[in-house]
Amino acid sequence: MFKKQIVGIDISDRSIEALVLRKAFFGKPRVVAYARVVLRGEVIKNGVIKNPQKLAEHLTQLLKSAHPRPIKARQCIVSIPESQVFTTVFKLPAGLRRREIYNTIPVKAEEVIPFKSSEVYFDFKTLAVEGESQEVFYVATPMRVVDAYVTALQAAALQPVALDLESVSLARALIGPVNKSDGAKLLMDIGARSTNLNIFDRNGIRQSLTVRIAGDRFTKAVAKALGLPAKEAIDAKIKNGFDPKKNSGKVLMALQNECKRIIAEARTFIDYYQTEYARKITGVILAGGSALLPQVDQYLANNLGIETSIGNPFAKVVDPKNLTKLKSKSVLFSNVAGLALRGVTKNPIAGDINLLPLAAPRFTVAPPRNEKKAWRLIYVRLLVLMLLLMGLLGVWYSKNQGFDLYQQVFPEPQYQSEFISDIDPAILDELRASLLLDLTASSTATTTATTTSALTAPPAPTFTVRIRPTSVGYLNVRSGPSTTFNTVAQANSGTEYPFIEEQSGWYHIRVDDALTGWVITTFAERIEVPPALEASGVTSDSDAVTAEDQ
Repeated sequence: MFKKQIVGIDISDRSIEALVLRKAFFGKPRVVAYARVVLRGEVIKNGVIKNPQKLAEHLTQLLKSAHPRPIKARQCIVSIPESQVFTTVFKLPAGLRRREIYNTIPVKAEEVIPFKSSEVYFDFKTLAVEGESQEVFYVATPMRVVDAYVTALQAAALQPVALDLESVSLARALIGPVNKSDGAKLLMDIGARSTNLNIFDRNGIRQSLTVRIAGDRFTKAVAKALGLPAKEAIDAKIKNGFDPKKNSGKVLMALQNECKRIIAEARTFIDYYQTEYARKITGVILAGGSALLPQVDQYLANNLGIETSIGNPFAKVVDPKNLTKLKSKSVLFSNVAGLALRGVTKNPIAGDINLLPLAAPRFTVAPPRNEKKAWRLIYVRLLVLMLLLMGLLGVWYSKNQGFDLYQQVFPEPQYQSEFISDIDPAILDELRASLLLDLTASSTATTTATTTSALTAPPAPTFTVRIRPTSVGYLNVRSGPSTTFNTVAQANSGTEYPFIEEQSGWYHIRVDDALTGWVITTFAERIEVPPALEASGVTSDSDAVTAEDQ
């Protein structure tokens, strides 16, 4: 009835968190199980896996130690740390489709990322379309980083279905929809080694910035200022934080020196975005382990002049059995909550940025076995097809047995003939004879008109061919319409000969009763014989002269 559960796993330099949610029929998703383990030793550094085997062991331990029961889900969604990811927003023509963007964007990306397109896995999504352009959010990470995470997950018998971006998953858990009329939000993730600043506005991350100052630098500053060992400095930092009333404000003074650069970078970052995009940032949301320091939200609000709050990762979920007992440290589950929320969406694989290199789809006739909805549709269609075939076979069989179902449903209309007996046959014979006389008279008139027309029609004109004067007094007559044919006679200049036909610049003439031939039209002309002369048997004066000469 339910699809397979997908566990969200947040892997950071210091800890790993896991969370499983179940989508409810109504309302928010519900917490099923959660777990957290602290990493000992250098397993991961700056988002790069240093000890894959140790990481796989911690992952196995994590799932077994989950509350209230071990996590058995094998499919997972994991985030890639911001320190190993490159992001930017491109403005492209609005008419480009996804396949066209996929082929175009790697070339543009090489202008802003320090890697070749062949060395990274990348993904993108359209944030907004305005007029003739669209804003496309581009994300890329080195292949070696992704491959290392996939190998470690598979070693722990886990199957990754998506590799999310940490800032995107944080925004999914901590920030609601931001419309065009609302202000943008600054997501400040203060971790152990770095502070990540991300501006979330209108459906996505618009700008990102990483500052290499965070929890570890805070600890060193407190240890140096108070002369404490590292462990005691951590305790002092967590206990006093930015509270000016605790420990005479000594811890606050030590932390202020390190926070100066974070605040300066954040102000510059905010001013640039507000000026460039004409969009005001109306709130700052804190995440990461250092967000738990006392009064850190108030300290940042006073220095940035923007309302600041600590993110609540469980605002979008329901915890009916109060499983997550770390209520005071719930911010530690911010990223994993965003990953788990993606796991209960309609399309967790392709519904958002996915840096996992997916295999090319293969051509298959049948859908995967776990696609129950697709199989149900196939079964319904097969059933309908079988019912149609059975119906057609039934109609064919009944017709062969003498029962025509079509005639029963659509019977032929019955026509009745009626004979009128009071008609006199003699009158019919008289009408028939009259009709025959009219037809005969009409036929005779038509024949007479045709004969008269033929007799009175003027006779068709006839022609002769007159030989023009030549230097030798005659013109050769050839057996065909070309000089390649043999000479068969000679036609005297000035003499007219009966015309037969014309072809390709040659006249076909009759020389005498037994001989015909061809003369070239250059030295001959065709003359029409008047009907009167033809009827009297006289052709022309030249014929008479020729006869006397002959």
